[in-house]
Amino acid sequence: MYLEIANLLRRCASEVNPFTPAMLGAFFGLPERHFSQESANGPVLFHQAGSIQPVAYVLRGTIFWPDNRRIVRGYPRILPSSDYTPERFAITEERHVFMAVREGEAVVERKEGGVTIRLYHHGDYFYCATNDVYDGGNPLVGAGIENVRSLGIDYGAQAGRLLESAYKGAMNLASIGYVPVFEMLLPELETAVPAHRPDMILIDVIEPDFTFADRLEKERIAEDYGLKVVASEGRLQGLATEGAFFKRLRGLEHEATRQGIAGFVVKGRVGDSDQVFLKTEPASVREHSPALPQSDLWAVYETIAEEFAAEPLTDPLFVEELMLDYIGDHSRSVRWQVQDFLAANPAGERAEPG
Repeated sequence: MYLEIANLLRRCASEVNPFTPAMLGAFFGLPERHFSQESANGPVLFHQAGSIQPVAYVLRGTIFWPDNRRIVRGYPRILPSSDYTPERFAITEERHVFMAVREGEAVVERKEGGVTIRLYHHGDYFYCATNDVYDGGNPLVGAGIENVRSLGIDYGAQAGRLLESAYKGAMNLASIGYVPVFEMLLPELETAVPAHRPDMILIDVIEPDFTFADRLEKERIAEDYGLKVVASEGRLQGLATEGAFFKRLRGLEHEATRQGIAGFVVKGRVGDSDQVFLKTEPASVREHSPALPQSDLWAVYETIAEEFAAEPLTDPLFVEELMLDYIGDHSRSVRWQVQDFLAANPAGERAEPG
């Protein structure tokens, strides 16, 4: 079903009325608790929060606006090859990428290390959405001077300033119903490969029918609207055996190490299916993990407590996965830090201010 997510979203737009967490959960066959809504008239946002159902990976971050039943497609979670994760979705996605390469071709693009931002237009406003917040808000903003990871950066506001100053054409694109997807690079972010200067790199374009534009169309759009498109590093095609396919993936990993970059993303399609993804990263990127102060962890927890009903928050595993989603890091070290935080604060009450 997840390979036909664009068709599913089109059906949702025409069949589901009204957009409520309960109605959306029933339509997608997912628990209602994965859909958050801060106010009755506000947007509904889908959070993967540890769900291993295939549709949850590609639905992650999808925004549903009840007022005009507008859907802003989410950006799928891109997983590494099965050498580095046992997740069934990753193994299945990897197989689809291999089929795309065997039957046609797949594009290899440079992986940028930053924050994924989707620009969209709704009502009279432009929004810069992250994967977990519809307007790009950052729960770490205002967490305090101990915040060494984000330095109080409001992702949405910063992305808006960068687009307004350097890439105004993005607003024109969004105003006609497209959703350009950027990787926001900031030297202030603690990433495995630091950015040299702030920038917005176009990594994908979601068309009004919820499909991803192919590489040629993306390049045309970037040229027409004055955007900087992610670098293409070639194509994979004609690899008829699994051995040849995985040899090329390992080659990409070594090439990323040699260049000192964050890695590569392979994008392809199986027939007329939705775009499928796979990433290859150097060991230094896979092993990178920030140390989060307690102020950061409290800020994320309190954001979740404000946005979700009390009942889902009684499930510590669900809360753990939500926190990882909001932090934007699912590495072992960060998961251990979140687990320790929840174990020390089972009731979600601060022992002392700050």
